[in-house]
Amino acid sequence: MARIGNSRTISDIEYVIEPPSVGSNVTAWVAHGVKCARDQYRFSGQSYSFSLEVVDLRQEAPARQRWHVVIIGEVWRFAGAKSDSRGTRSLRVIDGKASDILSWMRRCREQKLVTTTESK
Repeated sequence: MARIGNSRTISDIEYVIEPPSVGSNVTAWVAHGVKCARDQYRFSGQSYSFSLEVVDLRQEAPARQRWHVVIIGEVWRFAGAKSDSRGTRSLRVIDGKASDILSWMRRCREQKLVTTTESK
């Protein structure tokens, strides 16, 4: 099975889909034929707070090539902590094959790199 949940793959997918900045009101967009949506949640308690971000990606191609992936990011902060907690990011394949997702990501990343290089 293809390795899909590592931080490099998550970063590459985020590079390809170009999510809007965190302060933006944009919550849904299409990138390279994939429907993308982002939900953000925040909670502040008396001694801790956390933020959670879910990026939902859906490739609605013919049945054999369909896939659905979510990237989940979370950050926890605690009152009195000596340093900020580091955030974590994980990827979950809800439907489809990891190999289809990776081949889409690689193809789109190469296209984007070529376009970026040509425009400079």
